[in-house]
Amino acid sequence: MHLTSRLLFGSLLALAMMIGSRVAIASPFHQLNMKRGIVALIDLPAGGVNAVHDLLAKTELILYFQSNDSRQVMAVRSSADDKGLLGDRIFVAFETTPTIHLADNIADLLYVSETAAQRLSDDELLRVIHPNADIHDGERILTKPVPLGVDDWSHPYHGPDNNPNSTDQLVKGELRTQFLGFPKFSPMPEQTVIAGGRMYKAMGHIAHKANQNKSLNTLLCINAYNGTILWRRALPEGFMIHRNTMVATEDALYLGDNESCKVIDGETGDLRNEYVIGPEQADGPVWKWMAIRNGVLFGLVGNEEVKVDTKKSARRGLGHWPWGMWDGHDYENLKTAFGFGRTLVAIDLNTGKVRWQKNHAEFIDARSVCMSSQQIYYYCPTRFLGALAVETGDTLWRNKDKSLLDAIGVDGRAQHYITGYATTCYVKCNDRYLFFAGPQRERMVVASTDDGSLKWTYPVGNLQLVLRDDGVWAAGPEKTNSGFRFDYDTGEVLAKFPARRACTRATGCVDSIFYRASGGTVRVFTEENRAQHIDPMRPPCQDGVLVSNGMLYWGPWMCGCQLSLYGNIGLAAAGNLGKPETSGSLYADALVASGDVESLTRQVEPLASQRYDWPTLQGDNARSNRTTIAVPKSVTTSFQAKCSSGHLPTAPVVAGGLVFIADRSGTVRAFDLQGNEVWKTYVAGAVYFPPAIDHDRLYLGSADGRVYAFEAKTGRQLWSFRVAPADHWIAVYGKLISRWPVSGGVVVQDGVVYAAAGIAHYDGTYLVAVDAMTGRLKAANISSGSVQQEVNNGISLQGELTIVDGELRFLAGGVYETARYDLGTLACLNSPQKQVHSQFRTAFYPYYPSYGKFVSLDVMCQDGCSLTHDASYEGSQFSNLTLQEPLPPGVNKPRKEAARWIRNRGGQPPKTIWRDQANRRFTSFIVSNQQLLATGHSEAHPDQPFLVAIDIEDGSDIWLVPLPAEAVKGGTAIDQDGRIFVATEDGTLIHFSPES
Repeated sequence: MHLTSRLLFGSLLALAMMIGSRVAIASPFHQLNMKRGIVALIDLPAGGVNAVHDLLAKTELILYFQSNDSRQVMAVRSSADDKGLLGDRIFVAFETTPTIHLADNIADLLYVSETAAQRLSDDELLRVIHPNADIHDGERILTKPVPLGVDDWSHPYHGPDNNPNSTDQLVKGELRTQFLGFPKFSPMPEQTVIAGGRMYKAMGHIAHKANQNKSLNTLLCINAYNGTILWRRALPEGFMIHRNTMVATEDALYLGDNESCKVIDGETGDLRNEYVIGPEQADGPVWKWMAIRNGVLFGLVGNEEVKVDTKKSARRGLGHWPWGMWDGHDYENLKTAFGFGRTLVAIDLNTGKVRWQKNHAEFIDARSVCMSSQQIYYYCPTRFLGALAVETGDTLWRNKDKSLLDAIGVDGRAQHYITGYATTCYVKCNDRYLFFAGPQRERMVVASTDDGSLKWTYPVGNLQLVLRDDGVWAAGPEKTNSGFRFDYDTGEVLAKFPARRACTRATGCVDSIFYRASGGTVRVFTEENRAQHIDPMRPPCQDGVLVSNGMLYWGPWMCGCQLSLYGNIGLAAAGNLGKPETSGSLYADALVASGDVESLTRQVEPLASQRYDWPTLQGDNARSNRTTIAVPKSVTTSFQAKCSSGHLPTAPVVAGGLVFIADRSGTVRAFDLQGNEVWKTYVAGAVYFPPAIDHDRLYLGSADGRVYAFEAKTGRQLWSFRVAPADHWIAVYGKLISRWPVSGGVVVQDGVVYAAAGIAHYDGTYLVAVDAMTGRLKAANISSGSVQQEVNNGISLQGELTIVDGELRFLAGGVYETARYDLGTLACLNSPQKQVHSQFRTAFYPYYPSYGKFVSLDVMCQDGCSLTHDASYEGSQFSNLTLQEPLPPGVNKPRKEAARWIRNRGGQPPKTIWRDQANRRFTSFIVSNQQLLATGHSEAHPDQPFLVAIDIEDGSDIWLVPLPAEAVKGGTAIDQDGRIFVATEDGTLIHFSPES
């Protein structure tokens, strides 16, 4: 939960003091019952580093450690590195100001030493833990209370009324990323409820890609504040989960299936209780619909249903949905159709006794059941619409009026990407009206809750409704021009807003509604009817955007739509993280130098760099993969060195007779040409792309949000500069990194280091140009996260930095394919696009390394021929490596998307001279004048990676050597003597020498 103002902390602190108590604690980790989550530790406890490792040895916890004592910082880093925990389960930050480098509401538990408690305020301590989490401060235990105004998403459609509109008072205004979490991908269907700070996610029986298979028929419990998966348990196979039979409470999940309503303990995942409907009560034990209100469990129970088959997938990469009428989704036989039953029941949760039971001769469609404060409404298709009293189960009315039934009509065929899901609920209610709309409906129908009488209709039925005080917000279906806001009483169209794209449902929070765009998410601010665009992700297929705990959630992905961010994603209100007025105020304290700044301009120990070194990713700042050095005619292995332990290393760079490499633990190393480690040092965050070497210095960007400069010969740190606007770390796929990581590497040119920080445009995207010698700021751009402010379209950092045609560039994702900046001023050169859809996507290597590692090639040779290889952004589609003839004069070259090269946009393809027939996929290239050096594997043998030299003239292999593992992205370097260096995903650095 993200607190919207620091003014809340006064009342929070007072409450916490009342809740907190002073107890004697024998050890800093006394009676710790947590097994999974994020624990923050400020300064070492009495037991020192050993106490930290003892804690982790008994749990699966992630530890954040911070101290203003550099000796403690180095001790924890070194020890964690030795044990293989650094950057995996232990994350270490040096405290430069009296703040904790975590975002709001991230930590599950905070331990503070007595000295740290003296320099850090209680407000600051409370800020970083989430509600109901504890601070251990010496003998004091302080518990953070739940702020006022929060709301749960306790039922699949928010509440028993099926109106997906939250009343949470904290979710409003600007948004910031709170976490990116697992699972990244999910099978279909998916159903989610949230309460008590826990998210319960049920995943179904259909996998469209191989990465979804492990989550088939699985229930997850996830920490709703930081994305930690707390526990998982299997769901019964054969039962279709997409229905209203999940309810979350403060401490449990009530889950109805084909056997019973199971009460699952929220903390442990253990089965606590079951409610079974016997054969004397109903046609069968299957739960079709359920709700909980005021301590009473309500349910529709009945027949066994058609069983669904679990469908595994062997397809790689991101998937697309094989649409069609799946088993059981035709709804032809009501006795076995999903969600049809004849018995409504109410059970007292305190006593377990049935309060009332109502049997019907006709089948009730669970997709139509909803509940107001006093009544339960239900529909027997083509027969009647009815209402029961919540307290007694007595029938209040039945309406069989022909005009009503004709208006409602029969089910249309759903289960299509335009119409949506046949299993979707199609009735919502408030105290006055019932609303029929959804993928199965031909028209929208509104009836009175007093007697079921028909009030008005609208000719379009596949509308996704959100009921709000100012009207009925109806997100329109595919191939309509707009959505509509209707008057409750008359059906008059009060306003229009941008159209919805296809199947995903609309949801709402206190100031907005959310629905699917054509790429990304549309957010309509309802008070002013103003649409904005969230570029990187779209609402997941069944859930939509969920609102709970003061946060918004986008679920894991299950088909192949245009996205840049995949996973279980949480956003929170920006609160006091509004945009700074000037870069000068933002970066006033960003530089941390070793000694006085002027001393940094003095000579460092020389590196003896050579003209034809490989000093940066892919050889130069344009990432051209070009060299004038001839590839050796044959090679021999000179050494294999361990360059990382359990972490994905960067590509290597070579300069002055040393090889430099970093990894995702934040470890930076230099090796000599015999494979000996010359020096090793650390930065606070993961390093995704290799260092850049310039003027005897090594520069790199880190996921802690900073750029670092080192003396390349010795590893001595010279300075670091915070590019991020603040030191706020969040959880990203099980790691802790800055909300604004420097994830695209750095480029150095003409004495200036360029870097960018950020994940998504709505967080803000921050660019700096700093003096390469002193680290002093020369220029900054802090506004390109919102290039078009009205719709909030902007630049997301979704690719490695390059300098091309005198511009700083990187992939932007969403609306702007490539971000472009002036090198001198860092002014954004992209033209503002006022649109609420996006067409460009990325699977950025730092966050999706299994996809983003594949590279494309488009290089013109000296004779005008072109070497080409196309790899899609998510690594599922490839063209074969090809040499093409020069294009005739006046013929335009095909325009290929930067992040998905497969899809051409105009132009005429050149004639082919040769095409590689081995169906090979590549992770790096080096192009010399006569030879092409590459790493990769064949489609048939992904487990047999190789390094290969190819004759450019005829496409034949000159030589090929196996590698112990796949080479990392861009993971090959060559020096002026033809020595070749390859970094592999298992953390091996291999040196291949020319064979004499």
